Amino acid sequence: MKPERHMGRPFARRARVALGPLFTLLFGIMIFQAVAAAQTRPQRIVSMNLCTDELLMRLVDPSRIASVTYLSQQSVNAPLGLDGIASKLKINHGLAEEILMQKPDLVLAGRFTAATAVNLLRQLGMHTVTIDPENTLDDMRANIRTIGEAVGESARAEQMIAEFDARLAALQAQIPPGEKPVFADIGVNNFISGENTLYTHIVNAGGYRTLGQALGFDGFRNVTLEQVLSVRPALISTATPWTSPPSISTMALRHPALRAMVEATPQITIPERYTTCGAPSALGAVELLVAARKAAAAKVGG
Repeated sequence: MKPERHMGRPFARRARVALGPLFTLLFGIMIFQAVAAAQTRPQRIVSMNLCTDELLMRLVDPSRIASVTYLSQQSVNAPLGLDGIASKLKINHGLAEEILMQKPDLVLAGRFTAATAVNLLRQLGMHTVTIDPENTLDDMRANIRTIGEAVGESARAEQMIAEFDARLAALQAQIPPGEKPVFADIGVNNFISGENTLYTHIVNAGGYRTLGQALGFDGFRNVTLEQVLSVRPALISTATPWTSPPSISTMALRHPALRAMVEATPQITIPERYTTCGAPSALGAVELLVAARKAAAAKVGG
């Protein structure tokens, strides 16, 4: 071997010896920073709103959740895929007294949820973050980021948004071409969704227009039976979990003229828990609507 090939070896050994303590120090600093970051993240988080329940459960480990609302343990409201987690968590009923007993270091609430209790908790020095209701899917993304930052999980929030967008794009790629047909989802008292609502954004994402869009109004309205019957929908739903006990509000859903329309139109049932909140559960509704579009196209093609 040539002598010069050995000349650098003593220097390299000395360098490794000299840099060893530095690497150990840097590694120790990194560990300290990671531990410090974990300690500054809220560890006893309370959610006082059904919609913040879902986002919280998707963002943090259950061990960091002090309680969620009792609504998330009801089958009609349980977020998609989170039943197992929600059933094991402690619950609250939006009362300031019970939340104080849970000693949270962060309280998540909706803008219009238990406002008196939230104001009292804030006055008592509780760290509270209030979330506005979502009217669009972009509002949902913004709220995910807000909660992600509040709980110290901004990276996880971005990952959740990316996963949502990827699944949404995959579903929308399956929608047959052509103009969006009308989906008539008729609630109790003929309650209909129009433009500029979260529900309509979800329906549009699934390849349909709402009856309210076809009738040309914004927001939610109770419409007359004559208005309902004036549009011929491609898909219809009068399903509601609120039929027991019977009430006057559900009587319109049993009107003979509406029943005739229902019987002559393809039907679908979308669980309310898929559309109540701006959250990943909305993909459940999109999936059902895309399947309905595909079934209708296959029927025409066949």
